[in-house]
Amino acid sequence: MIKSMTGYGQSQLSREGVTLTTDIHCLNSRFFDLTARLPRALQKWEPQVRQEAQGVLRRGKVSVNVTVGLDEDAGPPVYVNRSRLQLYQDLFKQIQDELGLPEGASLAHYTAIDDVFIVEEPEHDSLFQELLFESVGEALSGLNAMREAEGANLAADLQVRISQIIEEIMSIEQLAEDRRSGDFERYRSRIQELVEGIPLDESRLLQEAAILADKRDITEECTRIKSHLDLFRAYTEGEKDSGKRLGFLLQEMGREVNTLGAKTDHIDISHTVVRIKDQLEKIREQVQNIL
Repeated sequence: MIKSMTGYGQSQLSREGVTLTTDIHCLNSRFFDLTARLPRALQKWEPQVRQEAQGVLRRGKVSVNVTVGLDEDAGPPVYVNRSRLQLYQDLFKQIQDELGLPEGASLAHYTAIDDVFIVEEPEHDSLFQELLFESVGEALSGLNAMREAEGANLAADLQVRISQIIEEIMSIEQLAEDRRSGDFERYRSRIQELVEGIPLDESRLLQEAAILADKRDITEECTRIKSHLDLFRAYTEGEKDSGKRLGFLLQEMGREVNTLGAKTDHIDISHTVVRIKDQLEKIREQVQNIL
């Protein structure tokens, strides 16, 4: 069954005082495009995260956001780099004296400097790695389940629209059949009007009328459109990763419908062609969201 390209999955795991949360969003895209936001301690595993996501999603604009929280007891100890702090204090004092500034640096100035405080990161590598890939796997599974559910809804909607187009094509075929003999006489009369006063034997007149009627015949277009519709329906029922195939079939159907509309000179058939084009455009919007 087809899948939607859009979806969302989340996972949150806690172990040994560490809580890791993963959120994965996927939107429409012709290609696989992943943006990952990982804490610094997890960035070393970004290539593996990207590879795992691509193996499941294959296409789409993907956003992976991972956050890590530590319990108070598991938090890293923080120390003051006193030598560095003294250096900054002396520099601030020097600048103050040179520029004649009225006030010295406040505590806020020092806390804004990264290397004044030293954070002693605990050794969580193996735990972080374990939680990261387990969490990413769960989030991808949730996202995939959402895409399958949405894909089922899309397939149901497409089946209805395909059935409606098939009914419209059958209506066109019936209209064309009902008017075929009348069309031949109409073309014959029109040719006679155009060549009035010019000698033309009856057999040549009938031949020209037959040629014109054949040029206006839409049987082949209707047959090809129905064939494309049958294949389109098969892809929505049983094929995976059918988005590109469905898009190609829509292009082919669009060409055939345009040709059909250009060949006919019956207003009822022309109106039916407009309705078919409207349905194809709605289907095209849906197919853009199919993997």
